[in-house]
Amino acid sequence: MKTNTTGSTTATLIYLQRTLTELLQIPDYVHVIALDFSKAFDSVRHHSFVSKLADFTVPDYLHNWIVHNLSFRQHQTKLSGEVSSMLAINASIIPVSALGPAEYGFTASDLHTVIPTNCLCKYDNDTYLLVPSTNTQLISQELQHISKWASANNLNLNKAKSQEMIVYLPQKRRNFSNPSTTIGINRADKRNILGVTVSNTLTFSHHVTVLVEKCARSLYALRIIRAHGLAENALFDVAQATTVAQLLYASPAWWGFLETQEKNRLQCI
Repeated sequence: MKTNTTGSTTATLIYLQRTLTELLQIPDYVHVIALDFSKAFDSVRHHSFVSKLADFTVPDYLHNWIVHNLSFRQHQTKLSGEVSSMLAINASIIPVSALGPAEYGFTASDLHTVIPTNCLCKYDNDTYLLVPSTNTQLISQELQHISKWASANNLNLNKAKSQEMIVYLPQKRRNFSNPSTTIGINRADKRNILGVTVSNTLTFSHHVTVLVEKCARSLYALRIIRAHGLAENALFDVAQATTVAQLLYASPAWWGFLETQEKNRLQCI
């Protein structure tokens, strides 16, 4: 069992690809199941998070500051001029805050696979279960374990929004037929993972196509604002923050997998 602990989407994608490559050395394919926890950030209990935080070596002043940050939160509802009494907020963390993703990471720190040869890749509230073909029959056991963990942590594993992808190396395709679908989970040939479209053969042609379309819209917007007189330096800054940022996002994780014609498409932009 492996779990990524980095705070970078690029590093997470590289970790996921490396793990998949290692798993594919012997098995014919790997199940990659993107798990969806319904309203994960809204459901995290404060006392559960704090109890797990205590198991880590965190300086006392930082631990106390985090606990204080979650304490004494209240809310009330106003409807048609009527205002309810104040009630305590005992659950939920703020996903867009600097602390939110880290707090969820501590909450999910005790989520592990049942079978050691299966893997979990976790980033923020995105969780991916990796199961080699040799363990296909054990997927239901893993999902039952994850669902049980979710219930114990006031979360809900939503199978209807979870998605499975069978990843394989093209040269191995003739050695196997597609396995049966996992009950209650949809299957796809490609998946957007942390903003990058990955295919079931670990190629990125779909991602290149998406990038080209995004950049075309971005370049059109740049031409419009230039026509309205945006100064050259400001236009450069906007281009860096939009078009260039889109092109470079997580590029260390996928650029080396591109074919020459795919690289040329991006270079043309």
